[in-house]
Amino acid sequence: MKGPISISLFALLIFPASSLAQNAAQLPNAPSSQIAPAASDGAAGNAEQAADAPSSPAAFDSSSTQPSRANPNRFNLKQKFGYYMTETYLNPGGLIAPAVRAGIRMANPPGKGATQYPPEWRQGAEAFGRNYGDAFAERVSFQTARFVTGAITREDPRYRPSASHNVFARSIHAIGFSLIDRSDSGHRMPAFSNFVGAAAGGFVGNAYLPAGFNDVTHAGQRATLQFGFFAAGNLFREFAPQMPRPMRTFFMLVAR
Repeated sequence: MKGPISISLFALLIFPASSLAQNAAQLPNAPSSQIAPAASDGAAGNAEQAADAPSSPAAFDSSSTQPSRANPNRFNLKQKFGYYMTETYLNPGGLIAPAVRAGIRMANPPGKGATQYPPEWRQGAEAFGRNYGDAFAERVSFQTARFVTGAITREDPRYRPSASHNVFARSIHAIGFSLIDRSDSGHRMPAFSNFVGAAAGGFVGNAYLPAGFNDVTHAGQRATLQFGFFAAGNLFREFAPQMPRPMRTFFMLVAR
């Protein structure tokens, strides 16, 4: 920095002021114009602004495009509602999975002896309808409570697969994602919506299940089972891309 200043001062001592003015007029953008006398400071400032002008829009554009690159994966409320509708109603599994669960429940009724399910819940078409309604109510309650909670806590309802290729690591990731998922901004957060959804699915049966199965203890058991179903669903989502298509379709119909 001292070298260019010394050379400029030496040039000022040798050349007349008129020659300096002529050179400054011919070379408005030359670096030496920045060493001009105090009277030309305004022109030098304009030259600096002109030199910086091409880089300023580029810097502005790069910063303004940052949100657009970060936002494509963000779920807004409308998208969350569409996801909720698809997962709950607008897929074949929404009708088939409750039927499968109703058949399993009738084939293996809960309780034994005096505490067994009453006949109207385990025999005949009426019993199937009751168990189907129970399974469907649990499903809707779980998904609805999960959607509402996720909208309040700004939680992303989608599953994010593991980046690992190790089967054990992927399994741990899938199960752990039931407990710790992602916020709308992509940060880790407790999966409040999963816990609230499981509780809603477990306790909804207290409104209509037969006596002996509509207490807090059984509701807690159903909630725990509902959470386990969701964790198993995450395992399916993790490994579904590697499954044969018939197997993947089967699980989507009976366990989604």
